[in-house]
Amino acid sequence: MTKDSIINGCMKVEKSAAAIYHKLMMKFPEKKEFWKELFDDEKNHISFLKDVKSLGLTDVMEKTDPLPSRKIINETLRLADDLKVKISSDSVSFKKALVMALKLEESMVETYTNKLIADLIACEDEVSHKKIVADEKTHIRKIKKMMK
Repeated sequence: MTKDSIINGCMKVEKSAAAIYHKLMMKFPEKKEFWKELFDDEKNHISFLKDVKSLGLTDVMEKTDPLPSRKIINETLRLADDLKVKISSDSVSFKKALVMALKLEESMVETYTNKLIADLIACEDEVSHKKIVADEKTHIRKIKKMMK
């Protein structure tokens, strides 16, 4: 599997996550701002990954953690597809939506993408690196806090 195909797979996961958060914004309008923050972050991740590809920074990927396998990417995409179907049904409660979002955020591909972004930024700007790492942890914390 080439580095470009891995980046493409990660972008598909980010796009799926953004689509899920968009659906959740519509389904739970009283919590729209919460879901919008997560949606906006996913859109930013997509833009960043596009930049990595277009600027030829994929070599930096090899200096980070091992790349996610095609199998892990496909499993995460299946998870995202399942979540989209469940969200489209009227039976998903807000609490269940939070559990599903947490599961997606803790997936291997999401974790890898966030680490990749942080590592690439660390090469250029320590302050941005710290912000990305903090943002990654904030996603999970926000979802867990909302679950209480």
